[in-house]
Amino acid sequence: MLATVGQLILMTVLTASGMDLIGDNAALELRYAGTLAKVGRNGAEQPLKKFTLYSVVTKQGDGKRLAYLTDERGGGSWAWPERFGILALNPKNAAADGSTIRVLADHEGVPHPISVRQPLFEFADKLGDDGEEVEDDWTSGQSSYEVAEETKKLKDRECYVIRVSTNNGRKQRLWVSKADKTLVVAAEQQVFMGRGEEFLLKLELESTKPVDAGAFEKLNKPLQTLLDLKSQINRPDGETKTELNADQIKTAKKVIAALEKQAEGTPFATLAAVVSRDVKAQTQRTDDVDSLSKKFVGQMAPEFELTTLDKKTVRSKDLAGKIVVLHFWDYEGEPLAEPYGQVGYLDFLANKRKKFGIEVVGVAVNESFADGAKANGALRSVRKLREFMNLSYPIGIDDSTLLAKFGDPRKLGAKLPLWVVINPDGKIAHYQVGFYAIKPDEGLRPLDEAVMKQIKTK
Repeated sequence: MLATVGQLILMTVLTASGMDLIGDNAALELRYAGTLAKVGRNGAEQPLKKFTLYSVVTKQGDGKRLAYLTDERGGGSWAWPERFGILALNPKNAAADGSTIRVLADHEGVPHPISVRQPLFEFADKLGDDGEEVEDDWTSGQSSYEVAEETKKLKDRECYVIRVSTNNGRKQRLWVSKADKTLVVAAEQQVFMGRGEEFLLKLELESTKPVDAGAFEKLNKPLQTLLDLKSQINRPDGETKTELNADQIKTAKKVIAALEKQAEGTPFATLAAVVSRDVKAQTQRTDDVDSLSKKFVGQMAPEFELTTLDKKTVRSKDLAGKIVVLHFWDYEGEPLAEPYGQVGYLDFLANKRKKFGIEVVGVAVNESFADGAKANGALRSVRKLREFMNLSYPIGIDDSTLLAKFGDPRKLGAKLPLWVVINPDGKIAHYQVGFYAIKPDEGLRPLDEAVMKQIKTK
């Protein structure tokens, strides 16, 4: 079996064009290996990540069904809920709704979803089907296709070599099996990330294997459990955050035992183990964060003194008698990773409630502030975000010393931000780790409700 750097599970129908690859079998397994590399100016390739593809192809009426699972190594990867899903393919193997299979690459701290060429070619009829001649070139949508070579041997298969180019300059090269005119034996595609840096994604077929009815039934059980779970947790398409909310964790915990049992001895076993470990870890982290919140809420807030970006000083003793909102976060101008926009909602709240004497203070947390050689760069990044978001509330700098006094959630495996509301008596009234789940028309409603509660009490 291939080293598990990335896996994709694909279920589809192969009936309308090209040879029926499944025949009398219940399904067909396809195993692929893939790489993503940065292309240098001299054409040299610098590896960024690897992945493998495990595919199970089945018939389903006159359409196609493609279920997929990804597991990548190096250069970023999806969280487990984004590593599998369903593509509905039409009789010509094209995705009916334009959906694609994707890997996730991290480039300069920014996650980039990258579409991967599915292993079933959608233009078998252009390759001399039913005794007709092979078309030299054709166009579909924004893509142009050209048969560069009619026969090229790859992986012991005679292949058509097809070049694909798009209006935006992206290029692909495909090796399609000449025997069935459907199976993609290999693929190469240009990828651009960051400031136009070029990368090359390669995909190559490793093996094929027929699957009988009994084996397919065993494969399908864990797959269906995973698909049902994905539907129930209902994460946004293309979500790059790894964290689940409390309800999603609760939903996943209900099926873990059954999933691991169903997946035993199948290619899904590794993913089932990942789901189990991740849910257990996130459950423990949630419990730890809840304990942290209980530890601080109702207690006197630690005294503090901050220097702002404008070289002013903010002291807790000067804020006595006021309602104070502290927002600890790694304020950075690049990358502007979502949901950085929540600071915009915080700025709106600060201006909206200012008439009640609310003081909002952003706290940029970065260990580089304590390093003279790195401090200026860190400061520039914070200023860039402040200017980009046009923030009006003051932002102080902290090398993590102050955060430690308020309970650094990162030590529990959680992530910033940390939101703290201090009441006029100097006690912590609200303590929230992580981003709020919000609606665009409501903004930071949970935080605003916590602030308003203190206003009414005052």
